[in-house]
Amino acid sequence: MIKEFALDPDAITSSYREFCYFTEKFGVSQGRVISAFPKKWRKLVCDSALREHKGKVEFSKIVERLNKFGNDIVFDTSRPSGEGSQTWIDRALVEHARKPFAAIISATAVNHPDVLLKDEIDEENPRFKAARQCAIPRTAQALIGCAEFLIRHAKIIKLVDPHFDPTKPRYQRPLEQICSLLPVSKAIVEIHRSDEIANDELIRRFQQSVSMLPSGVKMQLHIYEKAQMHNRFIITESGGLIYGVGLSDNEDGGGAPDEEVTLMETAVKNTRWNDYSKTSPVAIWP
Repeated sequence: MIKEFALDPDAITSSYREFCYFTEKFGVSQGRVISAFPKKWRKLVCDSALREHKGKVEFSKIVERLNKFGNDIVFDTSRPSGEGSQTWIDRALVEHARKPFAAIISATAVNHPDVLLKDEIDEENPRFKAARQCAIPRTAQALIGCAEFLIRHAKIIKLVDPHFDPTKPRYQRPLEQICSLLPVSKAIVEIHRSDEIANDELIRRFQQSVSMLPSGVKMQLHIYEKAQMHNRFIITESGGLIYGVGLSDNEDGGGAPDEEVTLMETAVKNTRWNDYSKTSPVAIWP
């Protein structure tokens, strides 16, 4: 559901109005993020704005706005920065050949099918268009696929579902899918669920799923009173998704065949992140 774009710094700095027009279309909640490519992308934007507006208020307004961007807008996916002596567009094309962006947005016309000229950008352009809500089949792959971009680059993944139980295949398969996407790092998977089952029994059940965790990944179990929980989410530092039915699949049949998944607005994500950061885990593995 989230597209990563390479954005030419020179494409957005001709005016403060143009800067706002482009950048307001980005953010995890919009289904689009600006790749932090190269790593000094923000500096390149400042340099471009300085060339255009040196000594003018326009420059300071662009820089001030840029400094407010969080990691939900300019997203670092640890891409290499390429050869610094090359132009931005040449570096972007090399990186795109290695690991494709959704598209490259350029200030100048380039004869390449995946490069969009900045004047071609609007919500109806199929390469730029993004979905903020999707109706999907309730398979583990589809459920977790919606959150794949966030999961692959997260340090903390909060799974919120009052009935999450890894001993049941319909929950086990989505958890396995998540684990398959996690980098071998210090990621933490937090499970937030209700107390409808005794804590000792829940801990025993979750203990059985520890073997699926990649090396270096930890899992935490957080318990709440049943009355406190209802909605289902996957939340990371950078964004979140709302699941209408829950984080269980329907691959065995007998339940709702489809699911609606919605990207969280930033303010809602921040609220729910804080809500589910207040409790201490009842167990941590390994």
